[in-house]
Amino acid sequence: MPRLRYIDESEKNDHARKLIESAKRTGAPDPRVVSLMVRNPKAGVAWVEYWNKLLYDGLLPHKLKEMCRIKISVAHQCGYCSTVRSNVAKTEGLTEDMVTGLLSDYEGSEKLTEREKAALRYADAFKRGEHAIDRDDVYAELRKHFSDEEIIELGLFCAEVDGVGKFVKSLNVLSWEEACEINPKLQQDTARKGAAARVA
Repeated sequence: MPRLRYIDESEKNDHARKLIESAKRTGAPDPRVVSLMVRNPKAGVAWVEYWNKLLYDGLLPHKLKEMCRIKISVAHQCGYCSTVRSNVAKTEGLTEDMVTGLLSDYEGSEKLTEREKAALRYADAFKRGEHAIDRDDVYAELRKHFSDEEIIELGLFCAEVDGVGKFVKSLNVLSWEEACEINPKLQQDTARKGAAARVA
């Protein structure tokens, strides 16, 4: 049960309705979170608009950004974000098999390009904290695959996913337990990482 209520039909203006309908078509952001955010007609609506531009526009392929979004979401065990899928990314070739691969051993995947793996490494490092990305070698590696302009987009995207993802998780739109019921592979991946951490 969400900790904040969804917008009532009587409260929606035309723009809020358009944003919710867009979310229903694209699949990400999910209409449930949009229906929470647009209750704030200034900051909430501005965030939805910004998120749509960051996720769907820009220099980087949407599919690559969607993979990074899912990777970070699973790392902080956000049930909602971990189960949401972009319909646009699906049309660009992102499959559940690829998602499973990026959650377990993306470095060894033959389905991902070196560029996608570099982005996922950066997303992993970003999630670990600012100390993990505040290094020359991180940016030297990124420059092998991305222009400076693309690195700016990737960094802003990871920052948005990490920061807003924590907020969305706290709203309890969908608990981690519910997410694992929908997608049992999430629980398996978490258990595997926990076991690896205990061995290390």
